[in-house]
Amino acid sequence: MAKKLVNVLNEDNIGNGLKGGKTMKLKKTLAVSALTLMLLLAWAWGAMAATHKLTLAYLPVKGTLYVEVTEMFAQRVKEATGGQVEIVLNDSLVKGTQLAQSVRDDRVQLATILAGYYSATNPQFGLSQLPGLMDDLKEFKAVFYGFWREDLNRILNDKYHCKVLTWGLFAPQNLISIKPISTVANFKGKKIRVHNIETATLVSALGAKPTPMPASEVLPALQRGIIDGVFTSSAWAYGQAFYTVAKYVTLWPISTILPFPIVINNDEWKKLPKDLQDKVAAAGKKLEQMAFEDYTSKMESLPKKWASKGAQYYVAPQDQVKLMFQPKNIAMVYKSFFERAQKAGFDGKAYVKQAEKILGKDLKY
Repeated sequence: MAKKLVNVLNEDNIGNGLKGGKTMKLKKTLAVSALTLMLLLAWAWGAMAATHKLTLAYLPVKGTLYVEVTEMFAQRVKEATGGQVEIVLNDSLVKGTQLAQSVRDDRVQLATILAGYYSATNPQFGLSQLPGLMDDLKEFKAVFYGFWREDLNRILNDKYHCKVLTWGLFAPQNLISIKPISTVANFKGKKIRVHNIETATLVSALGAKPTPMPASEVLPALQRGIIDGVFTSSAWAYGQAFYTVAKYVTLWPISTILPFPIVINNDEWKKLPKDLQDKVAAAGKKLEQMAFEDYTSKMESLPKKWASKGAQYYVAPQDQVKLMFQPKNIAMVYKSFFERAQKAGFDGKAYVKQAEKILGKDLKY
């Protein structure tokens, strides 16, 4: 009996195992399974790994919808493509006034552009900066989706060789100042930092001195008294602690709502397979819709935030707005727009009239 048991052990578990018995079969099965699992994992990793890694240049204006939308876009593209398209964000590669050119020249594949920076040479970009034309989000959206968005997309394609993937909106542009500028008369003699030619022309007509400067220099300039105030995104200014120096925030309807696009170089876009193009485009469309819908709710908290830091948040009354937008004050802004439009090869008056028709307005300028 003992001998038979030894023989069974030898045959089934040792001898036959070495020659392909049950133990060896089990080992082979496990080995094949492990190899299969490794191959599956490798395939899955390859499927999830980025096959298209793209760099997006933008400005480091933390605390703004500009940055929030940019970051959300990168994340949503990654999710929509299963990680096959990865957008690497870089806020130190390109200056704000060179973002569109950097994409055109393919120095970076994508960028979040500040449209207002280009209104001097591309007047169409400054339409929402014209005084009295678009006073609130409802009017802005009517013109933007009525014709303006499509035309801006065309210009970016023709002049900067890029495709628009989504649009976002800056937080309301407020006048943040060391002393109150709550009446039209208060503008006289003040040095005001501006970021577009339309606002510069208007404040000059009001007796102020428009002072362009990079965003990074604004807070030190306020601290040193180099400037008296600044037109900028109230969200960005809050995030940069402007309230430590400037205690007056006034909402004048001057360039209040400014759009910004996220664009990709046309050649880089063509490198993406059609299925990935569709997914990226869909992600951008959905994000734009959300950004526009959430704009008002996201902005409602800003006055309270400023007040919590000891700042006075003031909305310019209609009598002062009407005084500001008198023909004698806005005439130079529109004249400048029309002259630049002529140089750019389009009819500026017809362009403005197209917006006025949508809004049912008849401005006197």
